[in-house]
Amino acid sequence: MATTVRWFGGAGSPEIAPASSGGLNTCGFFGANFGFSIRVGEYNQTTFRTNGNGTSNGSQLPNIRFANSSGAFVGAALTADELLEIENAQATLQVRLNTDTVIKTQNSKFRAFDRVNINSNPSGVSIRACEIEKDQALVRGSGDQFWTIIAGSGSVLSLSDQTTANASDHRWYIGLTATPTSIGEKTNIGFYFETEFL
Repeated sequence: MATTVRWFGGAGSPEIAPASSGGLNTCGFFGANFGFSIRVGEYNQTTFRTNGNGTSNGSQLPNIRFANSSGAFVGAALTADELLEIENAQATLQVRLNTDTVIKTQNSKFRAFDRVNINSNPSGVSIRACEIEKDQALVRGSGDQFWTIIAGSGSVLSLSDQTTANASDHRWYIGLTATPTSIGEKTNIGFYFETEFL
């Protein structure tokens, strides 16, 4: 079975790591704009498509910033929204699984790691994540009500099973926010997605 997993900004554009990206292969978290630092104890004000070292500006992605255990500032908003009120298009990431035959999925997980070992914690940063599931027609979604700190194999974000209908196109929307735990550039951060087919 031919299978592809692709990563996008929440609305589906831009793709995080297209073949023509020239090494643009991750999302980077910054302060007020690309290349700006985040203070220890504060969270990202912007998110950009970038390379593994965070030195290439490949365009801005949707930004979600931690506000409290069940809330976030979306984009440049100064008032927090509950996580269940955030729309799919505003998610930091869209993970898209495409197959050449219809399938269902289960036990889908998303984790942050140190770019060396998927079981190891990212270095020098705390990452929070949530699954977002809300279209424009809904007042509240059915995703996560609270943030989860994701760190290696010790704490992963469990994603919804997609078993109600067979399909060849499956999508998950993920909100991400980051805060440094010490001063200095943080590049030992990677993201990992896994799922099982039925």
